[in-house]
Amino acid sequence: MLRKKIDALDLTALFNGLVFYAPVALLVRTKAGISVEQFFMLQAVLSMVIFGFEIPAGKITDRIGYRNTLVMAQMLLFVARSMLLVAFLQKSLALFYVEAIIEGMAACFSSGTQSAYLYTMLPSEEFLVKTAHVGNCGTVGFLISTVAYAGIYAMLGVEGLLVATIGSSFLGCVVSLGIPKEHREGRQKQEKLTKGQKTRGLLLRKETAFVVLILSCVSMGFLLVNFFYVEKLMVCGLKEEWMSPIILGYSVVELLAEKILAKVDEKHASVAFAICFCMAGGAMLLFGWASQPILVILLMLLLPLLITVPSYIFEEVQNRLVDKIGLGEKRAEVLSVFNMGVNLLEVVTLFAAAALSGLGSSACFFAVGVLMLVLGAASIRALQV
Repeated sequence: MLRKKIDALDLTALFNGLVFYAPVALLVRTKAGISVEQFFMLQAVLSMVIFGFEIPAGKITDRIGYRNTLVMAQMLLFVARSMLLVAFLQKSLALFYVEAIIEGMAACFSSGTQSAYLYTMLPSEEFLVKTAHVGNCGTVGFLISTVAYAGIYAMLGVEGLLVATIGSSFLGCVVSLGIPKEHREGRQKQEKLTKGQKTRGLLLRKETAFVVLILSCVSMGFLLVNFFYVEKLMVCGLKEEWMSPIILGYSVVELLAEKILAKVDEKHASVAFAICFCMAGGAMLLFGWASQPILVILLMLLLPLLITVPSYIFEEVQNRLVDKIGLGEKRAEVLSVFNMGVNLLEVVTLFAAAALSGLGSSACFFAVGVLMLVLGAASIRALQV
């Protein structure tokens, strides 16, 4: 039975969630003299670093180990957030670029590493619940920082928010040192031997494309939630001040993911994913159509949970796929390939979303909802792992 105690990985996630400046991330740059155009250029550099360094980071991770990579990612994140404070105080565009590069490297090293670490360390029946448990710790950190943000900002300004975030990042570095080193055998070795190496190329080509499509769909779902909730409120005649309590509300609702996943039989993870992903797609369609304030708010509170649950299940599916194609020893690199494909496909998807946005945000929710339904239904046969 999974013992629900707080460990070093949980605490690391908690401190990572304490990003006190998150509600004013744009203001941190503009108040230092960075224009909105330059802000988007910084985001572009961040995305380019993640795209270019994703696979090399995966190769390094497979060499030095998951635990060591998680610690290194924490240290890079601490350096990046410290650099953000220096860039803000110096009002230096060059330092903001340096911060974006370091943050991108930290993101590459953390990408997929936690999933690979937990998959290797835990029995199969514990993976989903522990993944959600760690995620919940990060959500609790987010809730704490969101509630504390107003008070810190009022008393200490942007500088106070940045210093508080640096402090939490430092604590994240300290507690990450307590993460146990992984054991490389066991679960992956048993499953790896059930498939011959000759099938590797075919399975990787066929199934990687499907994995990338699903991950991109999840990413677009969260993007729509983050950027178009406010617009939906205004369309329904509600004030944008509703957004803060709604964010806190759906963050609390997301904490239910752990209890939901505890009821999922790991032997039927693929089927559970298909059902949950179809439910998320149906909710996206309904949200695009809805205009009644009560229904809209209810869906706003539920949608993040409905997307989060299948995304956690899909982490299990991805790791099983890595075993199935006989690449357990290169797990981090393969997961990086998946994520790199997602980054590339997101560019295309964002252009498509930009074209659809002329029809209103509802069209974007409809499009992603339909895609989720199609992929969810097709995944039962396409991902037989």
